[in-house]
Amino acid sequence: MKKLLCLLILSLLFLTGCSKKEVIKNHYDQIIQRDYIIVGIKTDSPPFGYINHETGEEEGFDIDIAKEIAKEILGSEQKIQYVSVTPNTRIEAITSGTVDMVVATMSITPQRQYLIDFSKPYYIAGQTALVPKNSNIYTFADLKDKTTLIVLGSNSEKNIRNIIPTAKIIGYKNYDEAFNALKENKADALSSDDSILAGLIINNDDFRILKNRISREYYAVGIKKDDDYRLKDNIDVVITRLHNNGKIKELKQKWNLY
Repeated sequence: MKKLLCLLILSLLFLTGCSKKEVIKNHYDQIIQRDYIIVGIKTDSPPFGYINHETGEEEGFDIDIAKEIAKEILGSEQKIQYVSVTPNTRIEAITSGTVDMVVATMSITPQRQYLIDFSKPYYIAGQTALVPKNSNIYTFADLKDKTTLIVLGSNSEKNIRNIIPTAKIIGYKNYDEAFNALKENKADALSSDDSILAGLIINNDDFRILKNRISREYYAVGIKKDDDYRLKDNIDVVITRLHNNGKIKELKQKWNLY
C-alpha cells in the first residue's frame, strides 16, 4: 500500500512539473528555441510583398520590416520562414498559430484588436480607388451608381459603405484577381489603400488613382494575444528604432513609397 501511495505521489509531481513547464513555454521562447520566425506575408502586393519572378525570392517593404525583426530577436535576417496570406486569411493564420506574426499591409482596427494584438504602426496609408485612365470617375461621389471591386478581409468595403451606403461592391480573394476583373471591365473601380494600388500599376499606364483619400490606415505587425509581452515588446523596439534612425524613410524611398 505504501509503495502504491509513493507511486501516486511521484506521478502527481511529474504531471505538475509538466504542467508548469507548459505554462512557462510561451510563444517568445518557442521562437528562440526554434531559431527562426514564421511570418505571414502577401505575395501579390508590390511594393509591400511579392515574389521576384527572376530570383524566386520574397521581396518588398513588409519583407524588409520582417527581416529587421528577425535580426533583433534572432540575430539574423535570414532566420525567417515565409507563409503566404491574404486579407481574408491573415487573422486566422495568427490565431491558429500557423504563423508567429503577420507583416502584410495590415491596418489596426478596433474589430481586429478583439482578436489579435498589434505592434506600433510602421506605415500610414490611405484608401482610394483605381479606375481606367479614360474613366469619368474622379471622386468617390462618382462611384454612387457604379460597381467597385474590393479584396475580401480588408477594410475597403466598410469604408466605402460609410460614405456610399448603397454602393455596389464585388469582393475577390486577392489583388491579382480583383485587378484582372477591372482590366476585363467587370467593374468600374478597384478600391484599396493607395500604396497597394500604386504597386498594381507600376508598369501599367492604362489606369489612374483617384486623388482623394477616405481613410487613414495604420499598418502594424499582427501577433497572437499572449500573456507574455516579450514578442510584442521586441517588435515595438524595432519599429521605434526604424522610425528614429531614418530607416523607415530609406525603405520608403527604396520601394518608391511617398
